[in-house]
Amino acid sequence: MHRHRFHIPLTTRVLLTISLWALAMLLSACSTSIQFSSQQNAHRKPVAQLSQTPAQTDIMQKKTHFFASMKPVIMAENKRILSLRQQIRQMQAASHLNVEQQARLKHTAEQYGVNMHAEPTYDEWQALLARVDIIPLDMALIQAANESAWGESRFARQGNNYFGQWCYKKGCGMVPKQRAAGVSHEVRRFDNVRQSVRAYLSNINTSPAYAEFRSIRHSLRVQSKPLNAHVLVVGLKSYSERGMAYVRTIQSMIRSNHALIQSS
Repeated sequence: MHRHRFHIPLTTRVLLTISLWALAMLLSACSTSIQFSSQQNAHRKPVAQLSQTPAQTDIMQKKTHFFASMKPVIMAENKRILSLRQQIRQMQAASHLNVEQQARLKHTAEQYGVNMHAEPTYDEWQALLARVDIIPLDMALIQAANESAWGESRFARQGNNYFGQWCYKKGCGMVPKQRAAGVSHEVRRFDNVRQSVRAYLSNINTSPAYAEFRSIRHSLRVQSKPLNAHVLVVGLKSYSERGMAYVRTIQSMIRSNHALIQSS
């Protein structure tokens, strides 16, 4: 049974998301300033930092290894997409496209699910650029960590599936042990990690479920703002049945692992 909800236009939701993010950043900066001032005025002896337990050390090593092994793959795939995005912008700037460029553009548009004429309109160019774009490294890493239990899930170990991708043809992947009766999906199997990352990026960039994510990202691009993962994750409510609870989990994991991602 579906509940009826008040409909808010996608553009309005995108602008509201960005505005709320800006306000949160401002409040965070103010809070940090107040805390720093209080610490400066407090005459207390410094508290000795507690050493990590063996279990905590093992967790840190596991996380470090996971980030170090996944980062090069995600960065390489993002670099490939950025190169393609640059080619599209160059073709858009050209006064006329030759036969080879038209064929390349048609192939790319089909790959990303965008309908384009031989002489594309401005809106068609923008629709393609909204899809041919990267996923922030920290967001992709944390989603991979969350979906694969830091690379230790059965699907990651046996099928190189780090993002929980499903498939729907019998034998296309691995059958979940706790799959509900009457459900036919399987967890997709990949030959290597790169295939899993590429499929994840393609899914985010083409699936109708993530139209809000792409709209937020394109809006940030138009405003020459950085692709902030905390803002963009809001557009992934459909990635999990948990909805906004899933979004908050990913945001929390990004914050708590930011320093480790940078140093790995």
